[in-house]
Amino acid sequence: MGRPLKELTPHKSAQDLIGWRIRKLRMERKWGVDELAAKVFVTPGRITQVETANDPPGRELTKQLAEVLGAQDLVELWPLMRLESFRGYAKLFLRDQAAADVIHDFAPIVPGLLQVTGYARALMGLTSSEDLAELEEAVTLRMERKSIFERTDPPWIWVVLAEEALTHVHGSHEVMVQQIDYLLEMVQRPRINIQLLPLDKTSIPGSISLLSLPGGERTAYAEGFGTGTYYREPVDVHRFQRLYDRLQAGALDIEASIEAIRDIRRKHQ
Repeated sequence: MGRPLKELTPHKSAQDLIGWRIRKLRMERKWGVDELAAKVFVTPGRITQVETANDPPGRELTKQLAEVLGAQDLVELWPLMRLESFRGYAKLFLRDQAAADVIHDFAPIVPGLLQVTGYARALMGLTSSEDLAELEEAVTLRMERKSIFERTDPPWIWVVLAEEALTHVHGSHEVMVQQIDYLLEMVQRPRINIQLLPLDKTSIPGSISLLSLPGGERTAYAEGFGTGTYYREPVDVHRFQRLYDRLQAGALDIEASIEAIRDIRRKHQ
């Protein structure tokens, strides 16, 4: 008599839901793990890992399973699983950022909401795996966050941007021109402002994002290389607000920033 199947918890996460759905479809067809594994050219152990959410499927395996099991919804669930792959602190921040009334950012690179595809791909490619499909999916998810600008009442965004974000080449000079043109386009919107922090001014190695939420709550997100923390306590938010204020005090005013950004653009041509 075989070992009893591990009880699944589809409500726990998207990867648990995918695993539960795959097992349910497999058992409806009266297929064993070996049989399904053979149909998608993986080991039986891999199928077990997928079904129990211990090692969720990549994009290509998800597509294969969807085709074999006749379940297109698996492909539709996959981006949700990818979004869940963000660390917990990042998921909460991204959720609140999408609803924020006001966003104040300091960044040593162009913030995600203002990145073009080529710039995002170049940055994310530095730390991603060699799976190009996963890289493109991550870039797509970042671009989808721009839907915040299509809201009926889009947020006010004030960015203090380190000059090095535009002087360093990310991707290629052509990509940098595209990125700068996008910034110059976005600052024409009445609720988006960018101030450039010159190279000779005091800076910090990470980024800060301050959110003002619809209910009046203010939060802060600070991120370094591969790490980040989301803060909700007023004492922490005030501390990052003071740091942001000091950085902003060293930045060029809006008009001078636009002229400096245009000068940097010419150097990339």
